[in-house]
Amino acid sequence: MNPKRIAAVVALLLLSLPFAAAKTIIVGKDMPVKTITRAVYIAQPYDSIVVNRGLYLERVNITKPVMLKGVGEPTVDARKSGTVITVSCSGVSIEGFRIVNSARSSLRDYCGILCKDSRCVSIKNNVMRSDQFSIMMQNCVDCRITGNSVESDIMEMQVMGNAIHCWKCDSIYIAYNRVGHNRDGIYLEFVYNSLIEHNEVSECERYGLHFMFSHHNVYRRNRFYCNLAGVAVMYTHDVQMYENIFEQNRGGSSYGLLLKDISHGEIKYNTFSDNTMGILMDGGTNLRLSANLFRSNGWAIRVVASSMNDTIVSNSFIGNTFDISTNSSYNSNTFDGNYWDKYSGYDLDKDGVGDTPHHPLSLFSMLAERNSGVLLFFKSILMNLMEQSERLIPSITPDNYSDNTPLMKPTRI
Repeated sequence: MNPKRIAAVVALLLLSLPFAAAKTIIVGKDMPVKTITRAVYIAQPYDSIVVNRGLYLERVNITKPVMLKGVGEPTVDARKSGTVITVSCSGVSIEGFRIVNSARSSLRDYCGILCKDSRCVSIKNNVMRSDQFSIMMQNCVDCRITGNSVESDIMEMQVMGNAIHCWKCDSIYIAYNRVGHNRDGIYLEFVYNSLIEHNEVSECERYGLHFMFSHHNVYRRNRFYCNLAGVAVMYTHDVQMYENIFEQNRGGSSYGLLLKDISHGEIKYNTFSDNTMGILMDGGTNLRLSANLFRSNGWAIRVVASSMNDTIVSNSFIGNTFDISTNSSYNSNTFDGNYWDKYSGYDLDKDGVGDTPHHPLSLFSMLAERNSGVLLFFKSILMNLMEQSERLIPSITPDNYSDNTPLMKPTRI
């Protein structure tokens, strides 16, 4: 046999030895081992701990690689006395539990599950309730948070935490979680090379998804709805957001997506529906927004003056009060090749592209940027007359905000 193949087989056998020697410990009220804490204490590395249905009034500290699996959704209740489960090693799996009643404080962060300085940890199919921070990862790598149901009944903002909170992590996979009431649904800070997909986040008191200083991440096929604000992307570069749904994120200063001081990102195939503001771009640079659907929003896109060199192409704007709004007369962004339901031009050569440019900025949107009080006169006879006059003889709306190749049919509906 090839010596290299022999070495590979030997390495695999050595790696499998801990798992081959592993045993299973059963925990339950009718079992010799009655507490999870005791099971963890007597377990050897790579053992499995199976916890039967029941109420376990304890706090668990895991310092060795073990598999913790609940049968019949056993409840681990800390009775508001600290963090419920703490993981401070690698190679741990926690699955199938109901984890409730961490302590809450305005000075310390208590958690349902706290994982720190770890690798290859899996948190799967758990129910988290009444915890300050439900799942917190600190300085972790190659971890998975999947299939959890997370919601908190804490209403005091000073002690309300986030559902899934990651700090200083790399290669985290967050998927198929259902997140309800919390401060932020998913919060990432200094998190790199991670994938966030197929999560459903609603009714958060701040952001459905909030990430800062987190580069080279992908966010796809998530749904953010009925949050105070949808998603905030801040101080980040090289982010990709595909096929997400942002809907019914409403409020006086609410939005589906905030892009704050970010660069070199792609935002594609997303749906922005029924938000106060679809996208607020504040300091976005070298971004590409393509094939998105903006439907029935107050403002589809609001561009703040510090955004530049962005490309907005192949998007569909349908039924929005304002398609584009800005506080600047200067524009270095490109808006070509979009569908605008307010476009009143024509296509004589039938190539699918309008023969005259479309100017998406309305007089009313410009006036509202300067004084929000004019919104009281929206749809008034006087304002309609002013809008018609501005279209004929532009004097306030900058003519450099234009789509030179407007589409006659939407790319998405």
